Amino acid sequence: MVPWEILFAVVPGLILFFYGIENFSREILAVAKGSFASILGRVTERPILAALLGAVVTALVQSSAATTIITVNLVNTGTLSFIQSLGIIIGSNVGTTVTAQLVAFKMTAFGQVLIPVGFLVGIFGRRYRFLGKPLFYFGLVFFSLNLISTALTPFQNDPELIGLVTEYSALPLAILIGFLVTAAVQSSAITTGLAVILAQQGLLTLPQAIPLLLGANIGSTTTTLIASARMNLYSRRAAVAHFLFNLGGVLLILPFLALFTDFVVSIGGSEAQMVANAHLTFNLITAAVFLLFIGRFGQVIERLVPGNEPEILMRTRHLENGIPDDTQAGFEQIKSELNHAHEVTLDLFRAAMTYLATSKEADYQMVERLKSLNSYLDRRIEQALRTISARQLSDRETNEVVFLVRMSNEIGRLGYLGGDLGSFFRRASWSEDGARTAFVQKTESVYRILDENIVGLGHLFPRILDATVAELRGRDVELQHAINERYREQLVSLKREGDLGDSRFLEVLSIIEAANAKVRDLRKLAEQYSREKKAETVSVGLDDPFSLRNPVAGDDLERVPDLPVESRIPRVNVEEGCCSEFSGRGDHDQVR
Repeated sequence: MVPWEILFAVVPGLILFFYGIENFSREILAVAKGSFASILGRVTERPILAALLGAVVTALVQSSAATTIITVNLVNTGTLSFIQSLGIIIGSNVGTTVTAQLVAFKMTAFGQVLIPVGFLVGIFGRRYRFLGKPLFYFGLVFFSLNLISTALTPFQNDPELIGLVTEYSALPLAILIGFLVTAAVQSSAITTGLAVILAQQGLLTLPQAIPLLLGANIGSTTTTLIASARMNLYSRRAAVAHFLFNLGGVLLILPFLALFTDFVVSIGGSEAQMVANAHLTFNLITAAVFLLFIGRFGQVIERLVPGNEPEILMRTRHLENGIPDDTQAGFEQIKSELNHAHEVTLDLFRAAMTYLATSKEADYQMVERLKSLNSYLDRRIEQALRTISARQLSDRETNEVVFLVRMSNEIGRLGYLGGDLGSFFRRASWSEDGARTAFVQKTESVYRILDENIVGLGHLFPRILDATVAELRGRDVELQHAINERYREQLVSLKREGDLGDSRFLEVLSIIEAANAKVRDLRKLAEQYSREKKAETVSVGLDDPFSLRNPVAGDDLERVPDLPVESRIPRVNVEEGCCSEFSGRGDHDQVR
């Protein structure tokens, strides 16, 4: 039996340790604010650099779980690619060894100093008050470990306790204990720190400690696996890679465990230092092996976690290397990126319609990622145009900047409407499958025309051919006829059945019509831009350079008339439960 004195001394110390390490990680990340994510997001494709960054960040936050969870989240949001995440995950294991090294060199005595220093800095630190809490919790980590060490000192030679530790030190059982303890407290630092403390007190030898360290490495992956369960395919692959990397490292070292132990002993040092060195050496060896074969390792993960979901990354296609000094070359890059933004927007609308048909959470997450990418591209194009506009430009070049700015803005607004469509489908609910099936069919019949218009706009965008203009105008008329007919059908249905549930379709029609209005504005801009590029001599004032108040000749002059006043019906906002007059014209501000 374990003496009660030990339980009452060690358990509170472990609780303080867990509380300190958890809050220290949180406070460090809070001090860093958004910089942690942005630093990881700037990792290059070189795995060694990613591994070094992962090791440094983990050493700072004292938690590989924090590093890997944030890394997996960045993969989920498209900030990092799956391949980039592998290097960071491998490096994070090396960073976890810092805690054990600090404990082995008896740095825990500084806990009594750091706690009051952190407290005082937090109160009187003025500009440096933000450092108060991290210092306090870091001191608490050391203080708790020192408390455990002091509590165990009287029992260094207790035969009963030594026998108990020996009994549970058999290789398979010790690995299991290390795994379970780490999985329970969600921190390998607690397990490794405790192993070093026990070695300091002579209660644990190096051969007995190594299996605990191996089990702790495997147990540290459970948090990431759980967190990734509802994320996208590539996030799940990153979490599985974390698990297989740690498990693979253990399987790699087990056949050579005796040789590994002898090697650590040859390095020298006290028993506690040898335990810390074993932890460091093991993680360095496994990191080096997996970095050498990181490409193959990624392929193995892709086979184990199959799927054909596209990887949506927050990346530009043509602006990653900046804007060239040649202004015309810069314009060509921006126009290519505008075309890419158009493709993303089309994919966004199609993803929303896919989600309507399937109601799968993964399909809705695709809508959210494409919506984020649409906004990201809008910002990056705007930044590129701002860079060019700071140069000495001719009147013609200034006019081109204005055109491209307006086109980028309109594509961004069109993307917002695609996001609105997906969000509305997520909020909507149906009492029976038949009603939902009918809703899907009616929506797809109208959306089809909008989709054709967006596709047509993309040919040569941001320029446009006269034949394409004629096709888009014809589909505008077709879409207006279809929408008016759907309004009449809904009006008849509401009068006959009083079914307010049908008002959901009116909201969808409003979004589709507003989206087509944005396509029409983009088409007008593209037509004007194409004419300007042909002329190259038109000088336009900058106050209102390309007004859309006067349509292009022959454009929309014979529009299908709006519904008469008596045919207008109340539009029910499903989310807010209120009614507003529907005028037959869609606008983004009305549906947002």
